[in-house]
Amino acid sequence: MTTRRQLIAALIGTAATSTVTAALAQSQAVGFPDRPVRIVVPFPAGGNSDAIARTLALQLSQIWKQPVLVDNKPGADTLIGTSDVVRAPADGYTILSNISLIVQNTFTKKMPFDTFKELKPLIAATETPMYFVVGRQEKNAAMPQTLDQFIRSAKADPGALSFGSFGNGSTGHLLLLALQKSASIEITHVPFKGNSDVIVQLLNGQVSSSFLPYSAVAPHLPSGKIKILAATGEQRPPLSPDVPTFEELGVKGFTSSQWNGFFIAEKTPTAVAQKLSLDMNAAIRSPEVAAKLKALGLTPAGGTPEQFQTMIDKDVDLIRAALRDGHLKPN
Repeated sequence: MTTRRQLIAALIGTAATSTVTAALAQSQAVGFPDRPVRIVVPFPAGGNSDAIARTLALQLSQIWKQPVLVDNKPGADTLIGTSDVVRAPADGYTILSNISLIVQNTFTKKMPFDTFKELKPLIAATETPMYFVVGRQEKNAAMPQTLDQFIRSAKADPGALSFGSFGNGSTGHLLLLALQKSASIEITHVPFKGNSDVIVQLLNGQVSSSFLPYSAVAPHLPSGKIKILAATGEQRPPLSPDVPTFEELGVKGFTSSQWNGFFIAEKTPTAVAQKLSLDMNAAIRSPEVAAKLKALGLTPAGGTPEQFQTMIDKDVDLIRAALRDGHLKPN
């Protein structure tokens, strides 16, 4: 039988251990970082993800008085770079920059690790609506001027209209599947290697429509060769306040956006993760960073890890719906 003295001793021991653990975790954040930090970007240099990482790296190096290096490790649909961060020590010195593809891979590929167990969200750097656009129509048909016109055309001739995306399971593809289900229409999906290929085919009239970020379509809007019909998100985009949201137009379920965010190893000490989040928020909200991101057609995000997790959960819902309906299959 446990005596009262033994119980008190055990409680004191537990409390002492908890205090030591908390103090150790806090001490790990004191003076962090005291050596160079590496941001792994699983995409080639030159794209938006690379630009976002380099913009933040420069600002963070000024905050921390330590070098912040950007390490491009493209390949295997971001798995090469992501795996590098998973294998790195969980000390906060190796950070992953990625997009929603990291979530899509979790459900559609045979993964060498469990993304949701090995990594935890740190902060969303940017949150950008996806724009549903149309280009030159196939067979020289008139370009739809509204979402309603597009939907009516799709219903009149199921499968005749086409949709370009940068790959099966991509954000654009998932949004297309949701649109087909919500509007009860059938559109032929044509996957490409990247958004630039989709733009070319929109301009040539080889595909009718697509979901794309603003930065991809903005150069072609003044000429009228590409037209935006609607945007995802809960509110009209700051970059294009004249564009209605799907919600406004009566098409529900399109509140998610394309994001670029940062992740760290799951076992990173809590105090270190908190410091990273605070400092990265300060960097994102600085006038210099905000101006550079907006110049890229991106909306600075920031916020807590919990808010970032909510954004991720919306992507998870889209993917699970596509899998459940049989429109997307794991490899």
